[in-house]
Amino acid sequence: MIAEPKISGGVPLKTRIAWGLGGWADNYTFVIVNTLFLFLYVDYFHMDPVLAGMALAIPRVFDAITDPIIGNWSDNFRSRWGRRRPLIAVGVVGCAILLPLYWLPPMLETVSNPWYCNIPFIYISLLGCLYAAVYTLFVVPYTALGLELSDDYDERTKVLSWRMYFGLLGQTLSPLVYSLSVRESLFPNIRYGAVTMSIAAGIFILVLGMFPAIFCKENPRNSQHEKINFFRAMKGILSNGPYLILVGGFFIVLSCCSVSSGISGLINLYYVCGGNQKLNGMLFNCIGVVNSVASIASLLLLTKISGRSGKRAGFITGMIIALAGQASYYLTFTPAYPFLQLISLGIFSLTLQGCWLMLDSMTSDVCDYEELRTGQRGEGIISSFRGFIQKASGALCALLGGVLLKVCGFNAELAQSAAGLPESVLFKMKFFYVSIPIAGFILGIILFCFYPLTKKRCVEIRAELDRRNSCGWK
Repeated sequence: MIAEPKISGGVPLKTRIAWGLGGWADNYTFVIVNTLFLFLYVDYFHMDPVLAGMALAIPRVFDAITDPIIGNWSDNFRSRWGRRRPLIAVGVVGCAILLPLYWLPPMLETVSNPWYCNIPFIYISLLGCLYAAVYTLFVVPYTALGLELSDDYDERTKVLSWRMYFGLLGQTLSPLVYSLSVRESLFPNIRYGAVTMSIAAGIFILVLGMFPAIFCKENPRNSQHEKINFFRAMKGILSNGPYLILVGGFFIVLSCCSVSSGISGLINLYYVCGGNQKLNGMLFNCIGVVNSVASIASLLLLTKISGRSGKRAGFITGMIIALAGQASYYLTFTPAYPFLQLISLGIFSLTLQGCWLMLDSMTSDVCDYEELRTGQRGEGIISSFRGFIQKASGALCALLGGVLLKVCGFNAELAQSAAGLPESVLFKMKFFYVSIPIAGFILGIILFCFYPLTKKRCVEIRAELDRRNSCGWK
């Protein structure tokens, strides 16, 4: 086997920017759906909350299953344009076309029927599966492309942070999708607004998602590795102890945060804002700005901590601060002062985005560990298995979000009536919204204390791989 050249020097700024812009496109793909879905399907179309949760969950189950398959395909794909870039291009085109169709379900008169003759439910479940497939075709190769841009322990974190920065820029603007959709001076109703704003978001997805496909050069060294059988690759992943701790902690924290955040829009609308759509739109915009500003600080803070003490220490520190911010919602989530919750949000977001950056960077380290341990190099399937965990969590949380609304006693028609929701329902919604993520942070902190790939160990692994490659070892 030909000896593999060692990458030297840093990743060029233009490459970091081009790859990072894909994070903006990634942010818009499902953030738009998650922001508008319950407002449209539960609050406007009056679909049963459990059915709406199922309609969100089914595509995510399908998406989770296809993730490792696309990841392995991306590792093994060969073309004149590379392994990752052609798949990225096809995926972003599909996302841009399908996103506006989410809000155009046919035969709305059947929305109260059982699931098997509920046409909007069947429509959105099938469309969601198709949308999830093209999204996976984009995001899995895109993520793998970023993981292989650098071999250096600390530079990986800095390179991957560009995705976060641009994603946060998109996140700052994404609340406008809701606030503009409900603006009566622009649209007759939220449905017209959602379609129009999704078309605009689709254009952003198409343009920004093409940057990594066009301007990022792939690492030619990695394409020299032999193709990896899917089942052999999965066997390696499932026996990789550090990676199992990483994805296990990720699943716990993400699930606990997502199951409550799925109902956050309705809690703010009916508990904090008393049903006032305009006030809720203003609050959404402020939440987006505060979250993005605090998240940028989070990336800077956690990058600095990880540079000094390692990524594990950075992640655990971030979880502790996020836990404190989440707990403070018990005091600041109040209709008396709707904007007081921004204080808790600022604390919560001060480190959380940095924690996700640590997870991305640790995934790159796990790729090195897997290559040392088994000789297999597969950024695509390793990152996609984490995607599988993320989407399995999303499917579970989408379903549980609907169930949670049902347990709390939420009723869209009653919420929109003059009487409004009973205090007991609003109290339950607030309690679950605040408490469930707290449990997730505590469990995640405990689990990550056992993560073994410290900075010292990762540097040793990289040195051994470079020595093997310089000797022409397989």
